[in-house]
Amino acid sequence: MTLLFIYGTLMPGLRLQAEMQGARFLGAAQVPGRLVDLGRYPGFVQGEGLVTGEVYAVDDAHLARLDGVEGVAPGDRAASHYWREVVTVTGGPMQGQPVQTYVYNRPVDGCTAIAHGDYRRYIREVGRES
Repeated sequence: MTLLFIYGTLMPGLRLQAEMQGARFLGAAQVPGRLVDLGRYPGFVQGEGLVTGEVYAVDDAHLARLDGVEGVAPGDRAASHYWREVVTVTGGPMQGQPVQTYVYNRPVDGCTAIAHGDYRRYIREVGRES
């Protein structure tokens, strides 16, 4: 099983929630980084700040399906839209736990920052459905 931190459209109530069916919810979490608005979805990038999301346990087959959804080209980071990287949970009951997450793998120049790092809150604030 892989511990996976999700922060955007894969979360419950958002448009790709069905992709997480079968994953085991482990809890809410925050990890270091920042979010940017990419239009219909957010991008996680390394940087100052905290990103709010949830941690799930997923098996290898599920992780491979999610890689396809997120545009990961196995073994080819340059061709990947997102890339899975390890980050560490910074607070709550899972504090200190290493987890994987999808990091946006394209330039973010000109993208709007989601300063508070909470995608659900952001789409409510801007009045966008996801």
